[in-house]
Amino acid sequence: MRTRKRKKRRTGLYLVMLVVGIFLSTLVVQGYNLKVNCKRLAAEQTQLEAKKKSLQKEQQDIKDKSAYMKTDKYIEEVAREKFGLVYENEIIFKPADSD
Repeated sequence: MRTRKRKKRRTGLYLVMLVVGIFLSTLVVQGYNLKVNCKRLAAEQTQLEAKKKSLQKEQQDIKDKSAYMKTDKYIEEVAREKFGLVYENEIIFKPADSD
């Protein structure tokens, strides 16, 4: 009778140890997956922060160019380059044709 009780206790103990072992192995695997996922997200965050800085610089450049385009100096440059406009007292020198 005692041997049956011992076998039942051992069987119960083995069953509890098996459940604990499965639980611990699941925890280890999930912990590893979380660590890998955390590293991937950290790298993605670094990449996105660099992209954010780049876009902020581009946005500032656009604002600066927009402000410059509203000045008289820009309008004068465009009139000279695209339309060939000059002031009344200016002399235009053109290169001679080399034919």
